[in-house]
Amino acid sequence: MKKIMLFMVSILLLGCTKEDDQVRESEDFSSLYGGIPYKGTVRGSLLLEGGNKLDLSGAGSIALIEDTRDSVSIVFLSDIEDLGEINIKIRGKYDRKSFYTGNENSDIYFKITDQTINGEFISETQEMTFDGRLEREQGQMKMLAVFKKETESFPKGTRLELNFNTSRDVTENDSGGSGCQMRMVPIWGPNGMTMGMVPDC
Repeated sequence: MKKIMLFMVSILLLGCTKEDDQVRESEDFSSLYGGIPYKGTVRGSLLLEGGNKLDLSGAGSIALIEDTRDSVSIVFLSDIEDLGEINIKIRGKYDRKSFYTGNENSDIYFKITDQTINGEFISETQEMTFDGRLEREQGQMKMLAVFKKETESFPKGTRLELNFNTSRDVTENDSGGSGCQMRMVPIWGPNGMTMGMVPDC
């Protein structure tokens, strides 16, 4: 099987959610969950259509990058032992405590509301689902991807599952810096291989 360099899902800015009046004016989704990256582990499995299964494990991290006044990118980074990098990048809008792109009535949506992660991405080539939690000092996310067509890295019928388990220590002196350096890497996506910037945490 070809070595996986990088996997990115990039979703357009869509949708809306309610504001939470209980959050202080100075706090929003980016300031609450940005800054110091979450670091930990990622575990999962790669199941081929024929039944062969490969258990996966490695280092995982979650970070917010490319912050603007009302939009930000969330990256789920994994470095899988003996396999390579499988990274997911999702861009969306945010308000007080919520992050969102698309809506639940469409084939593409991803949201984080009340610290709960929920999402779905359906295309001709793959189906992906997301669920988990993102709290101030802990982040967990499960992604399941089913490849309906053969890609550069995955045969048709492959099921890929990744489980991120990360945490961080947040202090009052955290200045909000990303804690990551940007690097240019090959990116595998729905449209093939490209080059793009991702954080190196």
